[in-house]
Amino acid sequence: KARNTRRGAVSAVITALIVTAVILLNIAVTSLTARHSLYLDTTANKAYRLQEVTADYAASIDRDVDVYVLAREQDFEDYGDYYVQANKLIRQLSECSGHIRLHYVDMIADPAFRTAYPDVDWDVRHLCLITCGEKRRVIDAEDLFDYKLDYSTQTYVITGQHIEQALASAVLAVTAERIPTVAVLTGQAEKDATALTALLTNNAYNVVTVDLSTGTIPDDAEFLLIYAPAVDIDEEIYTYLSAWLTNHGRYGRHLVYFPSDEHDVSEYPNMNALLADYGMALSYGYLREDDTSNIPSTFRTPLCARFFYADTRFTATLPNPDIAVFLYCTLPVEITDGALASPMLVSSEYTFFGPIAIEGDFEPDYQSFTGAAVGTRNNGSTDPEDSSHVVVIGSYRAMIEEFLNYKAFNNAAYFVNIFNTLSNAETTGIIIEGKNLSEAVLGADSAASVNFITVLVRYLIPAAVLAVGLILWLVRRHR
Repeated sequence: KARNTRRGAVSAVITALIVTAVILLNIAVTSLTARHSLYLDTTANKAYRLQEVTADYAASIDRDVDVYVLAREQDFEDYGDYYVQANKLIRQLSECSGHIRLHYVDMIADPAFRTAYPDVDWDVRHLCLITCGEKRRVIDAEDLFDYKLDYSTQTYVITGQHIEQALASAVLAVTAERIPTVAVLTGQAEKDATALTALLTNNAYNVVTVDLSTGTIPDDAEFLLIYAPAVDIDEEIYTYLSAWLTNHGRYGRHLVYFPSDEHDVSEYPNMNALLADYGMALSYGYLREDDTSNIPSTFRTPLCARFFYADTRFTATLPNPDIAVFLYCTLPVEITDGALASPMLVSSEYTFFGPIAIEGDFEPDYQSFTGAAVGTRNNGSTDPEDSSHVVVIGSYRAMIEEFLNYKAFNNAAYFVNIFNTLSNAETTGIIIEGKNLSEAVLGADSAASVNFITVLVRYLIPAAVLAVGLILWLVRRHR
């Protein structure tokens, strides 16, 4: 009896310890999962994982940021699969930095939350609110997702997402010490610059439009962007822009010009005069690359070519300066005054210049050409902030969405870095790609691999545990 009592007591103690350990383990795991995402992303394109560039940026945040998801977590994910993806990415963003704090707000149970932020338009249904000090940025469904109309059901369906871009842009906007303003010129039948302005907005620039025939450039604007105008500026605007760049002798302003290749540059005498003031001129015709190693295989045309960095000011803080910039249908920029202007991007030595349409016998003259240049004027100060610049990019097509989103091109990061360098901004380009859930398949190599994993988890492991238990029971039973 004593022996049986001792065995029973030991068994009871072991059972109690195991139960206690299971309870403590459950508490620990519950606490851990509240802070960290303990799930395995098996999708081929890692749709539920932050990209490295996003994670690195979040880890660099050194100011306290509060991210409010304006719903209970379960309610937020119940909106649909894309919202599950959004929530996973938001959670990971907060885990990358101790300065980013995540909160879920039940807007029905906590109506007082709205009163704490009276500057937010609560008549609009927002998904998230991101704050840092007194700065606010709201995120709506339109910021996170792409929609299209399903005509069969007359409802809008989500077709893609840019969750990481929206999150990083919002955090950048509220943590930046200042947000430079870029004025985009209208009124000269310019090309659509949406892809470029969206890139600037996502990198904490305030983008506004201005028509100089009816208004003026805002006082706080550091940049004026002229994007492929179909007609020349008039003489009055030329005089106005010259004075604006001089800034009453204070300088510190910048004009970025993308000429149109659909009109002869000789049709722009006033714009050409402004470029001449900064030591540059344009020629009408295309640069063509004859070295196939400098032509991307995706495009396979000598009109699209690699250009090499010629000014280290605009590459020193690039995330990856080893990736090249590619220009398409490029007009060459001539340096007419080396004391004022210098090349930014140059072609290879196997490039030649020719008319827009080459006809008949044409003898190419191979040499290196300038595809982008910068002219500088100042008041004699050596401080870069006391200088005004005119930047000429010979290819406006290098700013179309296809080029900006193409991984093998450094166009997006480089052109954002031009603005950052001239404005002495804090960040380099945060270039993030969206990922579509329609491609979010299991990352296993084949259906057999997936079936094996399923059988292993559902049947083999439980069967092995049961077998081990039976063997131990039989061994002890017949001991």
